[in-house]
Amino acid sequence: MGIEVVIKRRDYQEWLQFCDQIQNATEIPYNEPEQVQKARIKRALSDYNFFVKTYLPNYAKADCGYFHLQAAEEIKKNSNCFAVLEWPREHAKSVHANIIIPMWLLAHKELTGMLLMGKNETDAQNLLSDLQAQLQYNKLFAYDFGEMYNFGSWETGEFVTKDGIRFKAIGRDQSPRGARKGEKRPNYAVVDDVDDDEIINNPKRVDKVVKRILGALYFDLSTKGARMVIAGNRIHSNSILANIVGDTKPGAKKREGIYHSKVFATESKKGVKCYIENGGQPAWKENYTIAELQQKINIAGPTIARQEFYHETAISGKIFKDSYFHFVKAPNYNRFKIIIGYFDPSFENKPTSDYKAIRVWGLYLDQYWCLKSFVRRTDLTSCFSWMIQYADYLKKKHGVSMLWYIERQFFNKPIKEAKSIAEKQQKKQLNIITDTTDKENKYIRILKMEPRYYNGQVFYDVEQENDPDMIEGNNQLKGIEPGYNGADDSPDADEGAWNMLSRYLDSNDFTPILPQRTESSAW
Repeated sequence: MGIEVVIKRRDYQEWLQFCDQIQNATEIPYNEPEQVQKARIKRALSDYNFFVKTYLPNYAKADCGYFHLQAAEEIKKNSNCFAVLEWPREHAKSVHANIIIPMWLLAHKELTGMLLMGKNETDAQNLLSDLQAQLQYNKLFAYDFGEMYNFGSWETGEFVTKDGIRFKAIGRDQSPRGARKGEKRPNYAVVDDVDDDEIINNPKRVDKVVKRILGALYFDLSTKGARMVIAGNRIHSNSILANIVGDTKPGAKKREGIYHSKVFATESKKGVKCYIENGGQPAWKENYTIAELQQKINIAGPTIARQEFYHETAISGKIFKDSYFHFVKAPNYNRFKIIIGYFDPSFENKPTSDYKAIRVWGLYLDQYWCLKSFVRRTDLTSCFSWMIQYADYLKKKHGVSMLWYIERQFFNKPIKEAKSIAEKQQKKQLNIITDTTDKENKYIRILKMEPRYYNGQVFYDVEQENDPDMIEGNNQLKGIEPGYNGADDSPDADEGAWNMLSRYLDSNDFTPILPQRTESSAW
């Protein structure tokens, strides 16, 4: 069992102090002419930034960013909106999704009920308490749009307005069913920051929560117009948020029909990631300077900062550390003693299945070089087609050949059939050697690779540094540790290739496999 994230219930005295701050910041203008109030209300209903600065001064320390305005407008205009707000840390995801947008919808009289899902019930109750405080103690909002709060308490995760609009908090592992209040079925739901470092390493739990969000939660909302908002940043490629969006792998399609607002801390233009060192400017320029963001990055370190600010899911390995992965310019391919590709297949083609992993390694002197990677959830035929194409590329581009290996136990009828189909499609033969090695425990075998990394004898072709398949494969290796439960197909393929490379370490008279050179072609 994993260790559940512990979230403390909000202190009641701290909450009362927060309520006092709201009251003091939202004083009703003394002896205000009616036309002034009407003008303020009219502008607030059409100008989201004005609404925020007028009624929520505690949060409005800066103007809204372009992405706040775009998201609010999209959610407001589309009564059946399913929005994913994938914004960086400290870019006001929770404030807008949980508080400001619901209040804006209330001002427009378009909210009939709200559900808020957090990591657990306590987390959701804490998040909901901010909205309750606004509806209970924001005097200017009540003056312009009417008294709303009636009864209930955030300590129990539920309250109701005078109009019978129900607000309810639930945890990600709770059922949202039965949220209806009289004839009013909720038409707004927020899933706020439900990912954490524990759940992302458990694909079954992730899948269960995703099904609950798209099933029980979404279908508990009104069919005649309901808005769903998922707010968070992508801390892992297999996160709940990533699975909701759908693009868990580079090139994968997003879920059809969603509004996806993806923002990076610094950008070259709206929605286009650009690091500070490459000239990127703050996405929320109204609130942050480059110096402020750079200081945060320097303190947190690039790995964590890129996860929190840029949605990059690099993994810092405990055994196979980041510092072990050296990306440098590879030697000329005809200087490798041997180039070996090792295929670790799986037999299910669905989101929860294992990865198909093919890793290509070369031996240069006593160094192991990773030259290419194919690590995907895909069908077997695609794997063999890729192998044929890559072998052909090596011959044409570098004038060398390679050897392909696969474990004997996997070379069965489905494998042979997929290989045959690929050969017909590519109109070329693919020679594969079955690895007959008797293998010990997988974890032990993978662990035995660590000394060579530690001794600086492992390198990666720098041209593959940003390749999605290379990143996925290396992240799997970094995830290997005692008790791991993540994917290990790529490390298993690495170990298989290394076992074959080791046979050539002492072969000083070995001649590289060099076919006749042909014209170069791009891979």
